[in-house]
Amino acid sequence: MIIDCDTHIMPNDAFDDMPEEFRDKAPIPRYSDDGLLADIDFPGGPPEVPGVTPLGPPGSGASMKGLVDLQVRLDEMPVLGVDRQFVLPQFSGWWTYMIEPALASAIARSYNLSNLRMMERHDCLIGVPIVQLQDVPAAIREMEWAQKEGFRAVVLDKVYPVQDHPYGDSLGSHKELWPFFARAEEMEMPIFLHNIQHGHRISNLPNFQKDGLYLFAPQEGQVSLVSLVTSGLLDDFPGLQFIFTEAGTGFIKPLVERLDAAFNGPPVDYDGDADADVVRGVKAKLRRHRAFYGAEVFLEKNKKPASHYFRNNFYFTIETEEAALPEAIEFLGPERFLFATDYPHDDPGGSMKFRDVQLLSVNQNISEETKELIRHGNAERLFKLDG
Repeated sequence: MIIDCDTHIMPNDAFDDMPEEFRDKAPIPRYSDDGLLADIDFPGGPPEVPGVTPLGPPGSGASMKGLVDLQVRLDEMPVLGVDRQFVLPQFSGWWTYMIEPALASAIARSYNLSNLRMMERHDCLIGVPIVQLQDVPAAIREMEWAQKEGFRAVVLDKVYPVQDHPYGDSLGSHKELWPFFARAEEMEMPIFLHNIQHGHRISNLPNFQKDGLYLFAPQEGQVSLVSLVTSGLLDDFPGLQFIFTEAGTGFIKPLVERLDAAFNGPPVDYDGDADADVVRGVKAKLRRHRAFYGAEVFLEKNKKPASHYFRNNFYFTIETEEAALPEAIEFLGPERFLFATDYPHDDPGGSMKFRDVQLLSVNQNISEETKELIRHGNAERLFKLDG
C-alpha cells in the first residue's frame, strides 16, 4: 500500500455550486481544445497588490490531463505506483485570503462539494478541503462541516496575507486565528500547510529578485512554520498536527539545531553590561534602540526546545530524490514523514513523480521498516485511515 499525500486537482465542476448571488464573481476555468486547463478568469478576484509577482493560472502541472480529468488520473495511479491519493487544490490564480469573505465562503463550499462528489465516486481519492481563513468563524464552520462529510484534513496557506496586511505574515503570530487552531485540536483535524502562489511574499518583490536576495532570505513558509513554535501556539494546543508540504527535508536539521541552540545556549559574558537581561541562561543585550521587546517576551512562550514540537506536531512530505532525506529521518524519527509525488506538477520535485516509488524502494540508507511507515503507516495513523 502506498498513500500519496500531496497531489493537486482542478475539477471541472469546482464552481458549479456557487450561490446565485455570487455566480457573476466566481472563478471561470478556461480549457484548451484538447481539454487542458489553460487559464482561470476571476471576475470577483481581489485587487492587485503593488510590487508582487504572483504565479498566474493555470500553474504547474497544467500540461497533464490528470489535473482536470479524473479518469486520466485514475489510469495513471498504477503508473505512479500509488494506491490512494490525497488531493489538494490547484491553487494558482483563484484562491487567496485576499478574497472578500462572503465570496470566499461561497467559493470554498462549492470547491469542497466538488471534492466530496469525487470521494463518493472514487474511494482511492481523498479530498483536502479549503477553508476561508479570512473569516475565522466561517472557517471553523467549514472545517466542522468537512469533517462530518468524511474529510480527513484541511489545507491552509503557509502564510497569512489578507487585505489589512497583504504580504505573507506568519500564521502563529496572529492571535485572531487561534480559535481556528483550538477547534482543529478539539476535532483532531490535521492541517496541511501548502504554498498558495498569489505572490504576496516579501521575497517576491522585484528588488529581492533583481539582486538575488531571495536566495539568501529565509523562506516565508519556514518563518511561518517556526512561528507556530515561537508564538506559543503549540504550548496552548499541543495536540495540533501540521503537514508541511513541498519543501524537502534538508532544511529541517539545521533549522531545528539552530532553534534548540537558542533555547539551550550557554550564557554570553558581557563584562560590565549592567542592563543585560538573563533569560534561559542567555544574556541578551537588548537596549531600546536595538530591540522593541526584551528576550523574555518571546522566550516565555515556547516552553520546550524546538525539537520537541518538530517531533510531536509536524509531519513533512518527502521528495524521494533528495540526498538529505535519510539524515532528516534519522534526526526527527521515521514517524514524521509522508510519501508524496506532487502529481501532476512539473516543478523539480514533481518531475520525479513517476519514479518516486522506485527511488524510495532502492534507497539503501533507509530501512525497510521506515519505508513502510513512509509509504502508508504514518498516513494511516495520522488521518485515521483503514489499513
